[in-house]
Amino acid sequence: MGFWSSVGSALSSIGSAIGSAIGSIGSAVLSFASGVGASIAAVVGTVAVAAQSLGKFASIFLQALGIFKPDEKPEEVGERALQAAGKGITMDKFDKFDDYMKALRDFELDPEASAKRNPAEKLVAGIGVGTVGLEVKFNAAPGSLHGIWLLPLSNPDYFTPERMQGLVSAGRLGGDIWGYLEKKLSDGEVRVFEKTLEAGTSDCAQLYAALDSARGNWAELKQQIEAKNPPTQGA
Repeated sequence: MGFWSSVGSALSSIGSAIGSAIGSIGSAVLSFASGVGASIAAVVGTVAVAAQSLGKFASIFLQALGIFKPDEKPEEVGERALQAAGKGITMDKFDKFDDYMKALRDFELDPEASAKRNPAEKLVAGIGVGTVGLEVKFNAAPGSLHGIWLLPLSNPDYFTPERMQGLVSAGRLGGDIWGYLEKKLSDGEVRVFEKTLEAGTSDCAQLYAALDSARGNWAELKQQIEAKNPPTQGA
């Protein structure tokens, strides 16, 4: 996690605050917030276009899979989850994810508190809740789907809601996506990751071009964050 460690102090007003707040929602979301969620928070809290793109993707994707209702957006679900946690309504207190979601929908929001909330915090909280819902729906191991958001974040043109819906439904979104984008995997791990995705496409050339583009875009996002949030003296 070298990159995120290097910019951690520069993004402390975003990353640490978001991680602490989101962690209050429940242990499963805390795991997300302290891992991949921190990466997402750094990007969407700094690059406005990325935040808009990911928010739109998450809405369509989670609604299509039945995790959120048709009128629910991740930012709204995230705000409800954060406010509810402040009143003691946390995910850990429910045996079923659907019961937790009903409690959130029934929760009366404080509009003043919502207006003061960091938009990135709302979005990442909502995505965290949605990720737990995905793992429940597909009976996936806790944490195994945390990294899926990094693909549409780094290449939204290829990793569309429809394509990602097919991949997750077919169980082809495993592996260390963050490590892949960061080029930190071994050659064997890279091949396994790519072959898993390859099995779900009819155009391998397009897939590999999209993955190359995702890696390049990820590197550019990092540069934008570093440029906008230079490390403090002695950090």
